[in-house]
Amino acid sequence: MLYSLIMAGGSGTRFWPMSRELFPKQFLAFEGSDSLLAKTIDRILPLVPEERIALVVGSTHAAETRRILQSMNAGEGRRCRLVVEPRSLNTLPAISLASLLIAREDPEAVVAVMASDHLIGPQDHFLALVQHAAGIARDEKVLVTFGIPPHRPETGFGYLELGDELPAFSTGLFTARKVARFVEKPDREKARAFLAGGRHLWNSGMFVFGVRTFFEELAQIQPEFKASLDTVNSSLGTPGERRAIDLFYRHAPSLSIDYGLMERSSRVWSLSGPIDWKDVGSWSALDDISPRDGRGNVIRGNAVVIDTENSIIQADKRVVAVLGLRDMIVVDTDDATLVCPKDRAQEVREVVSHLRERNAVEAQEHRTTHRPWGHYTILDQGPMYKLKSVLVNPGARLSLQMHLHRSEHWVVIAGTARVTLGEEEIFLHTNQSIDIPKATRHRIENPGKVPLIVIEVQNGEYLEEDDIIRFHDDYRRTEETPETFAPPAPRGEPA
Repeated sequence: MLYSLIMAGGSGTRFWPMSRELFPKQFLAFEGSDSLLAKTIDRILPLVPEERIALVVGSTHAAETRRILQSMNAGEGRRCRLVVEPRSLNTLPAISLASLLIAREDPEAVVAVMASDHLIGPQDHFLALVQHAAGIARDEKVLVTFGIPPHRPETGFGYLELGDELPAFSTGLFTARKVARFVEKPDREKARAFLAGGRHLWNSGMFVFGVRTFFEELAQIQPEFKASLDTVNSSLGTPGERRAIDLFYRHAPSLSIDYGLMERSSRVWSLSGPIDWKDVGSWSALDDISPRDGRGNVIRGNAVVIDTENSIIQADKRVVAVLGLRDMIVVDTDDATLVCPKDRAQEVREVVSHLRERNAVEAQEHRTTHRPWGHYTILDQGPMYKLKSVLVNPGARLSLQMHLHRSEHWVVIAGTARVTLGEEEIFLHTNQSIDIPKATRHRIENPGKVPLIVIEVQNGEYLEEDDIIRFHDDYRRTEETPETFAPPAPRGEPA
C-alpha cells in the first residue's frame, strides 16, 4: 500500500517574525486561509487515505498539529498519524524512524516523503506523478526523487545532476532518468551554468521508495545507524518502545537524507514532469506565490506603499507606511518588525540566532500563542505581573492544573465559564471574576456555544509557561510516554 510521510518540523527561523520556534511556517497561511500543512495533507488525500498519512513533528508542535488536523474539512484529516520526535535532528533519523513504524504495519509499504512547506499544482498532475513513482519504486526496487526543471539560476536550492535516460519508464507526461549525483547549493555562476546546460534539476526534497529498499540501502551505506535502528525495531510494541526511541535520538547523527543516504546510493532515479512546485523557504518566495502590483510589489495587510518597487510588504494590525523602497522586505507583527534587502532573505535566521543569545521571547513565540483549546494573547507584562487575553473555543477546556509560583485573577469578558477551583465547580458570566491562589488545582472550561474570552492577570515571582503541573489534559500533554505511532481514531469518535 502507498503511505505518505509529511515532514512537519521546523524552527521558525526563515519566516521570522511571522514564524517562531513554537509556530513554524507550516502553520502559516500564504494562499487563502488554510495553513501550508493543511494544504499538503489535502493535496495527497485523494490518493492516500488519512489513516495512511503520517506526520513527523517535534514534541512542541504536536498539539498545534493535532488542532489543525481536527479543524480540517470537519475533521477529515484527524485520522492522520503523528510521529513525535523527542528532539530535532535532521531528515534521515526522522524518515528512518517513521519508515520503521510504517514497515511494522506493512512490510511491503511504499512511502511518499514530502515536506509541509511546499505549494504544488496542478493537483491531478502531482497525484499522477506520485502514483507513477510509487509503481517504479515498488517494481524496480529503487529510490525515486522528484526533480524540478529550473527556470532561473537559483542559489537557494540543491540540484540533481542527471545520468542515463530511462525511456521505458518515461511517459508522455513524466521523464525518468538516473541521478548521477546530488549537488549542493551552488553559487550564482554555477547556477547559471546548470540552467544553460540542461542536465540539472532542482532537488525538490520529495522521495518515493519501498521500505524494504530503503532499509537495504541504509544497511549498506549507514551500517552503524541501521544497527541502532534495529534496536529500536526490536522494542516496538513493548513497554520499552519510547525509551529505545529516546536513546536512538540521543545518539543518532544529525544527517539529512540527501547527504546520509541519497548522495551515496547507486539506486536513485529522478522523475520530473509538468508540475508547478514552489518551496516556501524564505520571505523572497512571496514573489513566486503572491500577486504583485504594477510596480512588482507584494503587498499584504494594512500597508500604505508610495514610490516603491519590487518589494515585499507584510503588515498586520498597525498601518505600515513605506516610501521610496527598492527590492526590500518589510514585515510587521504585534511584537517585532523585520526590514532587510530581498537578496539577504536567507540571512533572517541570523536575526533569530541573536535573539536566542539574548533569551528574547520573540524568538520562540508570538504575543498570540495558539493552543488546542483556543489561544491567548499577552497584552502587557513586567516584573511580577503578566496580563493576558484568553479565548477558549466552544466545548473546549484547559488542563486541570496548578502553578507553584503565581496566582491568577480571571475576569469573564464574553461567554460563560465553568471553573474548577479545588473541589468546587463555579459558573461565571460576563463581568464576573474569580481569584486562583498559588498551588491550587484549577481548570477553566467553555460549556457554551460561543467563544469564551477571559482577561487573566498573573502575579508572582516566576511567570513563565513552564510553571505548570498538569493533572488531567484532553490533549495528551500529561503523558510521559505518548504513543509514537498511535492508531487513528475510529470514525465517528473524537480523536
